Amino acid sequence: MDTTTNGGGKGGIITWRSLIFGLLGIFIMSGLSGYHDNVLGGTIMIGNHMPGGAFAYFMAIGLGWNGLWVLLDRGFGCGGRLRDTMALSMRELLVVMAVTLVACFPPTSGLGRYFHRQIMLPWYYLMNKPDWAAHGILTEFLRRELFPEPWPGLGTTSQAYETVYVGFFTGMAKGAEAVSFRELPLGAWVKPMAVWAPVIFLMSLSIISLQFLVQRQWSKHEQLSYPVAQVAGSFCTISGGRRGVPDVFRNPLFWWGFVPVATLLTIHYLSMWFPQDVPKLATMMPSFKSWYLPVTTKIPVLRKVPDIWSINGQTLYFTILALAYFVSSEVSLTMGISVISLGIFGSAYYLTTGTPLEGSWIQSSRVGAYIGYTLILVYTGRTYFKAVFAKAFFLRRHPPAGHEEEDEERVSVLAARVLVLALAGFMIVLSWIFQSWVVAIFYSLLLMILFLVISRVVCETGVPFIQGNWMPGDILVRLFGPAAIGPYALPAMLWITGIFAQDPRESLMPYVATGVKAAEDGGVKLRKLFWVLVGAVGLALVIAWFSSTFFLYNFNPMSDGYASQYPPTGYFDQSARSFNMMKASGVFEASKAAGPVARLAMSRSNPMEARFFVYGMLGVMGLSVLRFRFSKFPIHPVLFLVMGTYSGNSTWGSFLAGWMIKSLVVRFGGGGVYQRLKPLFVGLIAAELFMIGLSVLIDFLYFFVHDGTPSPVKFVIMPG
Repeated sequence: MDTTTNGGGKGGIITWRSLIFGLLGIFIMSGLSGYHDNVLGGTIMIGNHMPGGAFAYFMAIGLGWNGLWVLLDRGFGCGGRLRDTMALSMRELLVVMAVTLVACFPPTSGLGRYFHRQIMLPWYYLMNKPDWAAHGILTEFLRRELFPEPWPGLGTTSQAYETVYVGFFTGMAKGAEAVSFRELPLGAWVKPMAVWAPVIFLMSLSIISLQFLVQRQWSKHEQLSYPVAQVAGSFCTISGGRRGVPDVFRNPLFWWGFVPVATLLTIHYLSMWFPQDVPKLATMMPSFKSWYLPVTTKIPVLRKVPDIWSINGQTLYFTILALAYFVSSEVSLTMGISVISLGIFGSAYYLTTGTPLEGSWIQSSRVGAYIGYTLILVYTGRTYFKAVFAKAFFLRRHPPAGHEEEDEERVSVLAARVLVLALAGFMIVLSWIFQSWVVAIFYSLLLMILFLVISRVVCETGVPFIQGNWMPGDILVRLFGPAAIGPYALPAMLWITGIFAQDPRESLMPYVATGVKAAEDGGVKLRKLFWVLVGAVGLALVIAWFSSTFFLYNFNPMSDGYASQYPPTGYFDQSARSFNMMKASGVFEASKAAGPVARLAMSRSNPMEARFFVYGMLGVMGLSVLRFRFSKFPIHPVLFLVMGTYSGNSTWGSFLAGWMIKSLVVRFGGGGVYQRLKPLFVGLIAAELFMIGLSVLIDFLYFFVHDGTPSPVKFVIMPG
């Protein structure tokens, strides 16, 4: 029943309008995005950055759908009846936005890009990997129940193997003509999905619960800026108590930001389609988006620093620049100097020790920083978390009914209970897969730390995509040594890392954080939204699995060169090297025979890896203490979390430009001017999002009009 009567009034969050548009958003993001990314060869619908397709969808509803009914209502003189019946309210828009965002997680790098490939393609590469076969890595140390039937370990000559595995390797479509679902070997996946479905859903449920648990602490107690949520919420905010077009689209400053950028991007896009008729921007005006300076050539010592390539040049991304306007100055400044700081530190280390930094050392320091920052987050919110868990386990009473903070407290308590149960279930299933409950616990906790800090970085900095650039499985091997992990757990742990944490730039947790914060600011009841998002993620996982199965079986998984080669081989290559090392040192059989706890006595960490792990932890905790002690300290601890990452390398120039612009506005215009100019920067972001949505639509139209031929133009706006 629809009880929502105005743009932000009280009432239910599930109405026929929010249900229809929410389901449509889930289907587009979790279903069609796989088609776009796997078949049409694009990666801009969701992949690599802020989910452009999802934000274009929000804009289309708020400006297109709602605007249509406002115009029709005025044209036919209906006195608001058409608008109030058909247009979405602010609350409905927020719910649609939240469920559409979480549906961006399953289909691409967050899960679907790697899931099928990681399960199937190791068998494709096995014939050229004699060391895998010699150790029996696939056949002896991985549970056969995790693979579709028939299990290739029994032989590869059956017709069923040809259909299930070879059909996947080569693609079953005949040209552009795809085989139907009925012709796909879905029955072979029933048994493995009986294991994979619970472990994936329990992981997702743990992530959703963890975000709801920390939401009140971050949003209310620490008052994080949530830049992406501010922008997302602006596409839904409707004042005046009526349905209609969101406020931002009726602000002239929005269009002052939108039109120039959209015009320039349109010219650039047209020049790609019609190079003979539309000149490139670079031929008409100086390049304002990109610059290059041979810094590492002029300062040779910088060549000794890994991951420093971006100090030579940058591309200006309007979305990043505009998001920097919404964050605190010390955060945007820190993001802006991250690469410069790495260059200074790496150069100083080389000049003082004579040893160049290694990329793995920086990675280990980042792991230490993630764990250190998690400890800081727990310490900062210790009072809040203690109270929530006390109520969750009935050690303290809830506030009386009708209390102002009752809903917020109850959803936090609910999240704490669900988190404990879901994470315990996740660990139990992983214990069976890894054949080691100790490794399962360590791995699960590291995975949650990875997602927690990624979400925190997005909520604090506004960077629309972030990679930890470290893998839980890999770092456990480095810090404890392969013998402490054990021959059974080691290949399984590394292999599953290639599914869950290979490329977490499309992570579920930041999507949940963005949707929940925007909904919270719009007055949506979070306890109801919790279950809505759980259901949305469950539905999105199902749709994404069927979508990925259909497209990958039909159109060949090798179309994605990275996902089809490195993860399916790299982790098993690492396992084979570890097996060789254990056998050469004579500890393989002892590790194999020992129990999970007894293996811990075999721990042997790399000294340099351990040293830099401690450096990273101390560095992030030291900066945090300085910020606690000196409120105006200009460097944020996020420095140690993004330094050396692809996202930091790609965006530091845009963040630095955004920091300069915001500093000038605040200095010469004051807080009032700063607030009034926000729609201008939302317009800059909307222009890039609009062009992403437009190019995706054109990709689909071109594909169907030209009988299954992908578009020859790949329009990339954000970092690849």
